[in-house]
Amino acid sequence: MRLGVSTACFYPQPLEEILPVLSGMGVRAAEIFFNTESEFEPRFYERLGAQAAQLGLDIVSIHPYTSLMEGLLFFSDYRRRLEDGLTQYRRYFACAAALGARCLTFHGERDMGPPDTPERWARKCAAYRRLCALADEYGVKVAQENVAWCRSRHPDYIRALYRDVPELRYTLDIKQAHRAGQDWRVLMDAMGDRLINVHINDFSKEQSCMLPCSGMMDYTAFFSRMHRLGYDGHALVEVYRSNFGEAEELRRSVCALSRFVPR
Repeated sequence: MRLGVSTACFYPQPLEEILPVLSGMGVRAAEIFFNTESEFEPRFYERLGAQAAQLGLDIVSIHPYTSLMEGLLFFSDYRRRLEDGLTQYRRYFACAAALGARCLTFHGERDMGPPDTPERWARKCAAYRRLCALADEYGVKVAQENVAWCRSRHPDYIRALYRDVPELRYTLDIKQAHRAGQDWRVLMDAMGDRLINVHINDFSKEQSCMLPCSGMMDYTAFFSRMHRLGYDGHALVEVYRSNFGEAEELRRSVCALSRFVPR
């Protein structure tokens, strides 16, 4: 297991300005949170990949800005939109492959509307399988994240996906579990051996997202449980720019995590 940082921590700073900051902090692994469509053009991400290689940064995952739309793109009743969504995400998987990323973090459907009928659930699973098969063409995995405002906030939903879409993988986010009122242990167990990406953050009674090691999170229990599950992926710090002042605060937070995960 290795530590890393998501570029989302520095939003809205441009991506190409963030990578040198991460490298200067001693970080060697990163998730790229893409913020607009033009950043998925080869002329942009190829330069970004070259910059990361020069800085010694391993890009382990990508996160598309279209997360807000994934329910509409892939799971609506409008069939043509699914085809266009797959075409759009093919470009994202090509980008991930070019950067050497192992997975694409996926939010999926908003938590709204009535429960799925058996027919709609079957159609949704078929869309997931098509998306996963497309990702596999590029050597990339789709990693469904638990997100507080999405259906994936519910452990039962994760369990159902685990049962019916074995091709799918998972991203676990601590703050999103806390915001959804869910126990991260239950979500981690639901994702099981298909967990391939982790977003690290902290929380308190007053704040739902904080720098790691500054709140109430029990990291000893967290990392021990991941070890027992056999997790050998990355643990990526993902907070908001409002959660820290100078980059040095983030660096110290990453260093504090090093006692649980060697960098």
